Amino acid sequence: MVGRWAPQWLSRASFLIVMLCSLLASRRARAETLQAPIGGKTITLGDARVACAVPSGGWVIDPASLGHGVRPPDANEAIGTSVDLKVATSPAACATTTSVVKLVATQRWPVIDSSSTTLQVEPGKVDVRGHRLTGMALAWRSNTASGVDVCEAPKFEGAIEHCTFDVARGLPADPASGNLSFVPAGGRPGADVRTFDSDGKLAPPESFVLAPARVLLGGVVPPDASIDLSTGRGEVELLHPEAIASVDCGNQRCELAKNALLVRSLSSNVSSVDVKFKLIPGVFVSKGSATDATPTAHLAVVHCPMSVVSGPPLRDTESARLVVRVEGRCADEVPSLRFLIGSDSAAVLASQVDSTGIDVLLRVGSTDAAQLSITAVHSDDPNLAVAVTRTDTVAEPQSSGSLEIPGHKNLNFIPTNRPAIVHLPVLADHAHLVPIPVAGVYSVQRVGREYAVTGDPNAAGLTALRLAYRNDSLPGGFADVDLAQFTSPVQRAIHEANLPAPIGGSALGPNPIVEFVCDISEARPFRVMPGVTAHLPFESRDNCRLIFHRDRLSADYGTQKLNLEVDVIDSDGGARGEGHLSETIVMRPGGEPIYAWINGVKAPFDRVIVRLSHAADEQHYVGGLEIQTGAPEVKWTAILGTGRARLYATTTIPTGLYRFGDSQHSGVLSLNFGIVSRLTWLSADGHEGFLGLEGGIMAIGLTNDKSDTGKSLTQVGLVAGIGLSVPIANRSTATQASINLHGWVEEDISHNSGDSQASRSAIIFGPSISIGNVGTNL
Repeated sequence: MVGRWAPQWLSRASFLIVMLCSLLASRRARAETLQAPIGGKTITLGDARVACAVPSGGWVIDPASLGHGVRPPDANEAIGTSVDLKVATSPAACATTTSVVKLVATQRWPVIDSSSTTLQVEPGKVDVRGHRLTGMALAWRSNTASGVDVCEAPKFEGAIEHCTFDVARGLPADPASGNLSFVPAGGRPGADVRTFDSDGKLAPPESFVLAPARVLLGGVVPPDASIDLSTGRGEVELLHPEAIASVDCGNQRCELAKNALLVRSLSSNVSSVDVKFKLIPGVFVSKGSATDATPTAHLAVVHCPMSVVSGPPLRDTESARLVVRVEGRCADEVPSLRFLIGSDSAAVLASQVDSTGIDVLLRVGSTDAAQLSITAVHSDDPNLAVAVTRTDTVAEPQSSGSLEIPGHKNLNFIPTNRPAIVHLPVLADHAHLVPIPVAGVYSVQRVGREYAVTGDPNAAGLTALRLAYRNDSLPGGFADVDLAQFTSPVQRAIHEANLPAPIGGSALGPNPIVEFVCDISEARPFRVMPGVTAHLPFESRDNCRLIFHRDRLSADYGTQKLNLEVDVIDSDGGARGEGHLSETIVMRPGGEPIYAWINGVKAPFDRVIVRLSHAADEQHYVGGLEIQTGAPEVKWTAILGTGRARLYATTTIPTGLYRFGDSQHSGVLSLNFGIVSRLTWLSADGHEGFLGLEGGIMAIGLTNDKSDTGKSLTQVGLVAGIGLSVPIANRSTATQASINLHGWVEEDISHNSGDSQASRSAIIFGPSISIGNVGTNL
């Protein structure tokens, strides 16, 4: 019985590591390994090396060797253990040396009955009989690989032990190839390993080569081998050319080539060739319990060249197909031919003819065979093969494909409102994959050299892409023939792809998706442009609205989820609560527009600010994380109010005015009251200028103010002049409060006619507080 990588005294995992590392890293290893069986005699380190320390693991320095030799341990527990021994060229050099050798104790060498050793090439088995096989390793190598198997617990056949080792299938069939070697239990394989026998003598590498007495083959040619003699010369593949000593083809001429049998026909009427093979000594073809050293192969002769031109067909795929090309005189006979794949009839699906032959599309169906044999026979004589070819099969490509819309890769759904490019892996030898449509689920379009899929708007749920396997090297219409169809392993949802539409970009163009409009007359709607503050008549305040043009929204963008914010700010910078709006607008492509009217404008020069942005919703938008959240995508601003000047009336209460009149009527006017009209300019934002022309009527000196000469200053006068006014509250409203500085010319309209010396005119200068702002913009 063969174990998996472990002798009895080592764990399976540790022995696997030891054996594989020794085998695979032997070429790179620099530390030399010396191994010898337990209980053996002293082995030499070499005349140029001495041991610098007492080794561990039961190894002993032989005193008689003066440090140049060590004796292996005696205990079974030491088997398989590696110890490091520091060595030097002399005892004096031990202090500075870094040289190390590894010492490995092995089991006593096995005794192998070489006459019973058998290699079974096809199943990859080696049978070994003998004694002390427990823990023995068998190392093998081929042109492409190497490995080790270990006998864990052999079977007993009387007093004889029997182990069957696993090796690679298809090892060379020549017993003298030297591809098998044994390793004593616990030992190491490798080029840097020196192995000693029980007498302490160095064993050459060939001492461990295991040459099987018998090599058993399953056959020398493929089971369904045939030979094409359409050109008078044919070739047959040999499974084990190294095992064939000679061939005899009877009446035909044949010879051995490198890896094939070459046959030359002497007659065009030959229907078969019997080939007798003579194998090299020790090699046999196994026929049940019997063996044959001179096997015979019966080769059917075909006279028409036929080849598979569509590449290897797919395995395990129900809809697999292939294209064969038939040339020569058989091309005209194809309508009367039957095609077999193996022993099963293959349906002819289509054919196309050119000047040199005919291409035939055959149904393969599902197969798990690694290689297929295709045979063409006459319908009236099924036993007469006119053409034979073989082809390997390949596994179904493992591809789910990836979907992409511009700027967004690896979609996990199939969009219904726009095509998504399908990215598929590149295959070898002109083979390629193509998505194919599924009715009622998705359609496929060609986009340049790529393919795109679009989901059916009425489909819902999950689906997987259907893929076709094609070969673009096929001639004519066969380049678009599905050589197989299979389903991607990935399920994808089907729904609309929502992408942020260019709301901001279109707002600057002639056909905005969303626009801000105010009617300044019945026949003249005004479009507010983003980034430019619009100045509109106050009378249009009830006619301003946002228009969401659903007819201008392309279906490619899907449903838009927008954040709408509206603020109304008075001319003094205060927000009007009734004008604030913050809502989410859902906009789908359609016919009728959506309207959102602006409210909250109360006074001239109120400022309307509208912000519109896409909602940063990753669940809604493809690439939703890329949407800006700190700034709107588009912003409109409009000021509802026009005019460049304002004429208004206000009440004023001057205090501390000074009246410059005649000597009898000049002095301080402590308390006054009046109504004044004021004309001033307006800024674009509706702010009044500081200077203005003023005129009105004033009641002066209400506290019976007197001049320095004792004359009364109380009177009623008309005033006109200029004033400097600074609003301090309720700007531009009827309750506006301001502080002022005036310079007026007064005309006394209450002048006492008896006072002939009094002047009717005077100049008044000083501050005041005014309340009120009732007027109009000009």
